[in-house]
Amino acid sequence: MEMLLNEYDMVVGAKFDNGTIQDYVDDKNTYGLVRIEDSTVNWFLYNEVDSDDDSKKLYEDVIKKEHFIHDEFGEKIVLFNKVGKITFEEFIKKINEYIDDGLGQII
Repeated sequence: MEMLLNEYDMVVGAKFDNGTIQDYVDDKNTYGLVRIEDSTVNWFLYNEVDSDDDSKKLYEDVIKKEHFIHDEFGEKIVLFNKVGKITFEEFIKKINEYIDDGLGQII
């Protein structure tokens, strides 16, 4: 993965062979976007104890509609607004690679 930097040289996402990950795409900086080929999904990390109020509200809204949650010991990767043929599991794999590479700055 190749990191994407903002004007302050902070990591804000990554590019990989068939897609991209962005940490934030909304005005409140609560969720990001993953694109793999022609499929997309919004995503964010959620922890019931440590998440801010905007993330908690987003979580409550998201779980009322189609979504996917991958829980790793209380730290949840929440996916929603999926478009395309790529499975939720494939998106989770890319997000985990991004986080494991130390590129994700939203943890």
